[in-house]
Amino acid sequence: MDQQPQPAGHVTEDSLANRYGRAQSTSNPRARRRGIIIAVVALIAAVLVTVWIAYSANADRLSWKDVGYSIASDQEASVTFQLTKEPEATVTCSVQILAENYAVVGFDTVTIGPEPEDESRLPSDMTRYYEAPLRTDGLGVSGVVDTCWYAGEGPSNIQYINTGD
Repeated sequence: MDQQPQPAGHVTEDSLANRYGRAQSTSNPRARRRGIIIAVVALIAAVLVTVWIAYSANADRLSWKDVGYSIASDQEASVTFQLTKEPEATVTCSVQILAENYAVVGFDTVTIGPEPEDESRLPSDMTRYYEAPLRTDGLGVSGVVDTCWYAGEGPSNIQYINTGD
């Protein structure tokens, strides 16, 4: 037993390996290749998800929002609304005047055609304001745009039944 005493701060490599196990080799080519493949697949998936989200956000640019209404009398009213659509598209909107008990006392469909070509129009200039005058059967208390749809497609809230004729 000719062991030399070790200084207090000195720990041999073998004693750490005995206590915690051997350090794993980082030069394993199979593990490195697997890590690269996982990183590439994750990057491709992230790009695809980003493209899908960007496309779905811009796919359907038809939207509308009630801005206001005016009740002139128990026979006349108007609804002002904001419509966002592609400039070359034709859109039809159903506009309603409602009574105090939510009964429809005025109804009209408004067709808004393509906008004239304007070289100074920016792509973000797809939103316009419209006013729809309506005749009513009674005194209304509010006016709304019920739905809008692209001309030729039909409203999305109506179910068409095939009668087999």
